[in-house]
Amino acid sequence: MAMRPLHVIRGQLTGDAPLDTAVSRAILLRVTEGDLPETIQVGTPHRVLAFGKHDKLSDGFASALDIARSHDYDPTVRIAGGRAVVFSPTIVRFAWTVRADDPAGTMHQRYRELSEAVVRVLASFGIRGFVGEVPNEYCAGEYSVFIRGHRKVMGVGQRLTKRAAQVGGMIVVSDPDDINRVLVPIYAALGVPIDPQATGSLADDRAVDPVDVGSALVRELSIGADALDTTIDEQTVELAARLRPEHDPAS
Repeated sequence: MAMRPLHVIRGQLTGDAPLDTAVSRAILLRVTEGDLPETIQVGTPHRVLAFGKHDKLSDGFASALDIARSHDYDPTVRIAGGRAVVFSPTIVRFAWTVRADDPAGTMHQRYRELSEAVVRVLASFGIRGFVGEVPNEYCAGEYSVFIRGHRKVMGVGQRLTKRAAQVGGMIVVSDPDDINRVLVPIYAALGVPIDPQATGSLADDRAVDPVDVGSALVRELSIGADALDTTIDEQTVELAARLRPEHDPAS
């Protein structure tokens, strides 16, 4: 039985938050059209504050942008819902894009697959993780992964087209206080509750390397696939450049 083709893109981030968001969206659109196979992106980004669409509609959005920039975060607007999240070099950013005949009908299945894969990744480092929402966590969701009872270490969202889906999120490896320093005032500006004690990291349990965590996640998601390490192709770059303004909060 032939294995499914899978492209793996590691660490190829531009340092321009709206453009990196646009690259992920461009990959989703090209997988939708069958121009690219299933694709995994994984890497440790620069300091990025990714806002959700609901955030942009908030009366406090301008203040939230000012707070992000004052903490040296590069703001962008995600292509999915949810609330503001932080990316930084101590966080593993991932996006898993797949073709799907019924993206909406299989959405929860993909969420479960991803969250359970992250739990297995944590177990490979001797860390016990659980799937579920933590009260007053940032960017709340039922498929978050937490450790030590109530400390969120993985958040996930999903973007759908007619024939594809992209499951994207982050795994916090260390320094949860850095997340709280910027998200607590931003959530206050947006009028969203947040409990700083719900923000955790893998380092709450033990020290691990972000690159090792990203590689372990790729291994989990690559089971049964013919995985090929590759780079972002020229057509995707060109499409992303056209999409970038839609993810720039200043546009």
